[in-house]
Amino acid sequence: MDNVQLTTAILGHIQGVAAQGRCVRFNWVPSHIGVRGNEAADEAAREATRHPAVALTVLPSIQGAKVLARRAAICAAEQQYRQLVQTSRQAAWHKQATKNNEPLRPAQQLSRAEEVVLHRLRLGYVTLDELRDGFEERPCEHCPHMTPHPLTHYLLSCPATERLRQCVGPESAAALVRQFQKNLPLLLEVARAAPPPR
Repeated sequence: MDNVQLTTAILGHIQGVAAQGRCVRFNWVPSHIGVRGNEAADEAAREATRHPAVALTVLPSIQGAKVLARRAAICAAEQQYRQLVQTSRQAAWHKQATKNNEPLRPAQQLSRAEEVVLHRLRLGYVTLDELRDGFEERPCEHCPHMTPHPLTHYLLSCPATERLRQCVGPESAAALVRQFQKNLPLLLEVARAAPPPR
């Protein structure tokens, strides 16, 4: 029985005694030495251990049940996320780009189109062409470069986004997105002038 359950059980008994019109008072005893009656209390405790054990089941409070349910849900979600990161390129990108769900929060209000652009960058989405069978590579929308991974090229080597790389130095594509958590205006400015591939 943990401390919470023990405290709950004791309080339950106190309420029962109080309902009978009796008064209960707790005193903290720093040591058994020199305090009258403690030897008798020790002997009563030793005597109680000789009796058969009594198990007292105390149901958790509503608040306790909520805490347990919340912990179980968080644990299950984290385990599922770890498994997904190992099997999905986009999930691995998302973890690296967001430090495990840290959102990109611009200070100013954005249009729906701008929110979508940030969301796509944070997720490291797979473009439609990458999902099609037999896709090998395609030209970048902003330069003549051919690439099988348009978003990675857009962030790491496209001339249209060179300003981003000058600010943070060499990074992986996902890490570069994360670096702009503190400088979203520049990321948005570049994305407006040269939108990321679809």
